[in-house]
Amino acid sequence: MLNKVKIGDEVWELNTDSLMFSDGTLNQFFEKVSGTIDYVGAGLAKANLWHSLLDHQAKQKFIEKFKEYKDSGKSDKTAELSAEGEQEVSDLRKRVIEAKYVKDLLHSHLNALNSAREDAHNRGHMLRKEMDKLNMDITSFSSTGM
Repeated sequence: MLNKVKIGDEVWELNTDSLMFSDGTLNQFFEKVSGTIDYVGAGLAKANLWHSLLDHQAKQKFIEKFKEYKDSGKSDKTAELSAEGEQEVSDLRKRVIEAKYVKDLLHSHLNALNSAREDAHNRGHMLRKEMDKLNMDITSFSSTGM
């Protein structure tokens, strides 16, 4: 399944199919997983930057609006509430929340990729042990002349 997330003006793709592997596709999985982890990690770094920039913009807009209301003679509390109620401030705060959501999605996908890589590594180890045991059984079977 392909999920698309927007980071700033860029669209990043998170493909949950990249988490899947089987005994037959283990080598292909290992060939691709590091590149996928790098791609998602770069997206997470960009999402962190985007989240921080939006958070900074929201704080700056709030301060700007607060000062306007304060300069017009409002009390601190009234200026604060009025600034919070400004549509521009509200819109920016909403974008900050959305950016955090994207950041959390990327982080979750990165964790899933790392878990899948570890699972694949363990499965590969078990397959090698099974092959060694099978090879020993075949060797002992053929040395007994049967």
